[in-house]
Amino acid sequence: MNARAVPLDLGGERLLLLPDRAVAWPARRTLLIADLHLGKGEILRRHGIPVPRGGTGQDLARIDRLLGDTGSRRLLVLGDLVHGPGPAQAAWRQRLAAWRAGRPGLELAVVGGNHDRHGALDGLGFTELGPVRTEPPFEFSHAPGAGPPGDGRVRLCGHLHPVLATRDDAGRLRVPVFWLRGDTLVLPAFGALTGGHAVSADSGDRLWAALDEAVLPLPVAAATGLRTGSRKTTQNTDK
Repeated sequence: MNARAVPLDLGGERLLLLPDRAVAWPARRTLLIADLHLGKGEILRRHGIPVPRGGTGQDLARIDRLLGDTGSRRLLVLGDLVHGPGPAQAAWRQRLAAWRAGRPGLELAVVGGNHDRHGALDGLGFTELGPVRTEPPFEFSHAPGAGPPGDGRVRLCGHLHPVLATRDDAGRLRVPVFWLRGDTLVLPAFGALTGGHAVSADSGDRLWAALDEAVLPLPVAAATGLRTGSRKTTQNTDK
């Protein structure tokens, strides 16, 4: 097991919560991420918002590292693989195509998110699984949904970009978290430019902070006790 991972048993299966805002399912050799939002930086720059270049390459390098660390043979994205449609010659599309071509044995799949519509996934080489994918004991979707998953399954999803607000000596921080609420595990957003929305957690929920080098189990009542190692995020405008 990855030394930095936190094991979590759900539905009789063991998952691993990873510091880099991802989940490994060892039994299926699957790496799960949510809300990658490829191409967001290019779209923001096109609208005159100055953001650093190279975000796609950095996110793909993070995926490579996680695949190697976990021995995963499949990458499953829980929606919002892209931030929106883009021209075929867009730099991020070319970078993704080169990355995909260099990994012919890697299975790539995506559960469609609200940003993945209107042909945005065409030509990317990912198998589109529709809005809901069932692989017992799990149900994969993009958003949490209005009701519980069927047949006693456990839902894994994204969309909410969950973070917890806290403070350290430098000021206010927003820390990405894994959020288990009943039978639904919400993953933090994976993409570097995705930002986050503060969770509204109940006393029965479970939270894990995704820090730079570790995943920290976090009692809801103790959320404001985080002091060091936190990753800042910005206000989310993706949904």
